[in-house]
Amino acid sequence: MSNLAKIKLYLIKNGFDKDVVFSLPKIFIQEYLEKDYDKLSELLDVFIDYVYKSTKYENKANFGNISCMHDRDTELNNEGLYNSFKNIIIEEFQTFINRQPLNSIISVGGDYKNANDNNLFFNECIVDDLNQYGDLVCLKPYFDVLDKSGNKSYFIRINDLSNLLLSKGINLEDVNIIMTKENNGLYINPLAIKSLGRVELEQTKLKK
Repeated sequence: MSNLAKIKLYLIKNGFDKDVVFSLPKIFIQEYLEKDYDKLSELLDVFIDYVYKSTKYENKANFGNISCMHDRDTELNNEGLYNSFKNIIIEEFQTFINRQPLNSIISVGGDYKNANDNNLFFNECIVDDLNQYGDLVCLKPYFDVLDKSGNKSYFIRINDLSNLLLSKGINLEDVNIIMTKENNGLYINPLAIKSLGRVELEQTKLKK
């Protein structure tokens, strides 16, 4: 059971608890990013398997489109990466807390919504200000077997992305992020992918 599910169950059993309720936004965001991490991990496995078996890649293989924070990202820019992330989190968080019986329990604490700012929950920010998300990136994989619409993007912090790639056996020197008008993507050296597992295989042969 996730921490979010545990908190929901606690509130259902024990009723409104201010400190617990106020912890909901941060835990919701944490688990949202963890879920996107897990999905990207699965999609990287699909991508690696495809490249490993393919003969079409020579110099670079593009995992998918990538977006990072830019100077144009401000809290007032509706097209920036931060604002996209904030809007998605707010929408999904509101859906989560509006379901019964959680909604009735939270409502005991008073008016938790703000008519002038939907980023406020009991007058505290659901999504922290832009400065807290400078390391956030957004990936739209080409091999998304989890999303048939082809429109799904996943958010991940850059350090988590580095750790994810390393966990797959991909060294960071074999990764290249390109973001231009003509070319955009997270590129991985296909030779590095095709060499995965071969060192262990050769070592096993030598031992025999």
